[in-house]
Amino acid sequence: MPKMSNKLEDFPKFEPLSKKIIAEKALNLREWIWNNESDVPKDRLAVSNECIIDIIDMVEKRRIYFYIFHGIEMSEWNEAALYCFWILKLQPFSEITRNNIPARQSNEVNANIAIRLMKRAIARIKEDTKNKKINKGNVFSNVKHAFRYRDMSKEAIMALFECMLDG
Repeated sequence: MPKMSNKLEDFPKFEPLSKKIIAEKALNLREWIWNNESDVPKDRLAVSNECIIDIIDMVEKRRIYFYIFHGIEMSEWNEAALYCFWILKLQPFSEITRNNIPARQSNEVNANIAIRLMKRAIARIKEDTKNKKINKGNVFSNVKHAFRYRDMSKEAIMALFECMLDG
């Protein structure tokens, strides 16, 4: 394997995303999140637009990382998973209180949105690839790589184990 350069000029420059790209990514994110049934109605949901732009930016930076350092295109499910991660981490959504009805804590609201995003993205990906083979690589090879090089909590490993038992 060739040795990578460590000169600053050999690394790509990540320019701020254009308004057009942000709008496209935000639309995709909204499609993954919203549906007719919602535990928090849209009119009671506040969102930090600056935070959403930061999330989109970080997901796009990760897309570049996948391409440069692994030579692969980031899959749609990896993109959705990254959006879930950053929503949970940065908590861009909150519930607006109305008529003395207490608002839920932001971590509950954002967890619900991340779960909704995950369910809708999985359903859409399954529908889009109904008759096609999805190239997920060797699952256990990917898990081994994650165990060796990624941050995983004990709870994440437990959830992964449960998912593998189901599917």
